[in-house]
Amino acid sequence: MNTTKNGAARSCWILAAALVAFLAMAIEVPPSARFVITSIAARGTNVVLTASIPPGLGQVVLEMRSMLDANSKWEEKALLDVPSGGGLVTFTLPKPDGMQLMRLKAKSQSAGPATVSSELKYVSIPSLGTMEPAQTNAVFHFKGTIDGSDKITITRDGALWEHVNWAWPGSVTVNGAQWDPSEKNYLTTTGTAKFLPESFSLDSADLKVIAARDEVTMERADNALIVYVDDVSNGADEYEFEVRFHPSRPKPVPTATETATLKITADIDGSDCFIITRTEATWRHGQRAFPDKVMLNNVEWYPQLDPVLKNEGTNAFLPATVDLSSAKIVSRKGRDLATMWAEDDAVYVHFADNPNGSDTYELELSFGK
Repeated sequence: MNTTKNGAARSCWILAAALVAFLAMAIEVPPSARFVITSIAARGTNVVLTASIPPGLGQVVLEMRSMLDANSKWEEKALLDVPSGGGLVTFTLPKPDGMQLMRLKAKSQSAGPATVSSELKYVSIPSLGTMEPAQTNAVFHFKGTIDGSDKITITRDGALWEHVNWAWPGSVTVNGAQWDPSEKNYLTTTGTAKFLPESFSLDSADLKVIAARDEVTMERADNALIVYVDDVSNGADEYEFEVRFHPSRPKPVPTATETATLKITADIDGSDCFIITRTEATWRHGQRAFPDKVMLNNVEWYPQLDPVLKNEGTNAFLPATVDLSSAKIVSRKGRDLATMWAEDDAVYVHFADNPNGSDTYELELSFGK
């Protein structure tokens, strides 16, 4: 990011932080308490929202209004009593249709104005399994403007957008449906249809990048697939990609394989990735500064001088017989992106650092466990 943009961004964040602090004081809410929808998920024909409620609020109302009608009024959809000490509450309601805004509204137990949370956007689209006429794959087709780093978590019930760094995305569509971004933004289906039907695998997916000047990558998670989009260059750019989910197949019975651990450490200032095979590691630099020294376990690697490190002799960083497809993330450290995707014959490691300067990243992988 350039200096002008960074200075303006810092000023905006300082002003925003001051405004939040002032509002918190105005309604006498402790600084550590938050009045916000913390999670949203679809369960069958219902949608379930969890909210954090600060102390001193009695009844909390969940309100909704249509995103498609600017003149629509907020409507009360659910009401809950909360303990005087605050805490987490859960709202369960039928899945709404179309595109809706959701927010919380509460009256303080003492005299004072009503408290209103930030808005969360809810969008419904057809099931991913209906996007191909032959239905041989389920398709998540993304088009949007990215300026920073963002994360999309896809489950069988929906997709949750979380913004991480810099500007929120501009215009975004998924499978042709408008998905106006917000800090947290939920996309799901209406009725009983699964967002990703059980007939398609969350583990077996391909990423097809159509347009991107920087990082688009995936990560497997428990009952989910995570897509990371990171643009570390100045300004915004257009991104387009498809995630294709393949039909589910019985998982093979795991066989005993050699166990190993690989700890990766590097100072990242921009975007970088490297590919691990049984015979070597190959570094691919993306944007901004090249890392100086990279550590693979106890092996030093200077990728700017030599982008290929042979896995042999004193530079051996993994047993040559390790099962690469068994790679799992044990731990990670870093203020932005540090992730991994494993295939039968290669492991793809991705780093991206959007904030100013550099940061130390650590990614520990296990094999055969």
